[in-house]
Amino acid sequence: MLRTLSLTAAFTAIAMPAAAGTMFTAELTRPVAANESVVAAKAIWNCNETTCVAELGRRTVTVRTCKKVASEVGVLAAFSNDRESLSEDDLAKCNEAAKD
Repeated sequence: MLRTLSLTAAFTAIAMPAAAGTMFTAELTRPVAANESVVAAKAIWNCNETTCVAELGRRTVTVRTCKKVASEVGVLAAFSNDRESLSEDDLAKCNEAAKD
């Protein structure tokens, strides 16, 4: 029984972070086709007009993640989640990787 409890606790500790995702938003400078989906940063981004959203298994907005998204969808006007957004300087660094 103790072994079962240990295995259950270990599985829960591993599964919980994967289940707890954060919604991220990428605002595009140019509109895309309605309901377009792209894969970037190990997530499916659902795009409509100038907004793409995805749930990521991380909590922090980073230039690295932004670059992965920009390389698939193009230049971004903003990159954020519900807690923070990239600064103008970091957004400029992100857009260096933007798809033409």
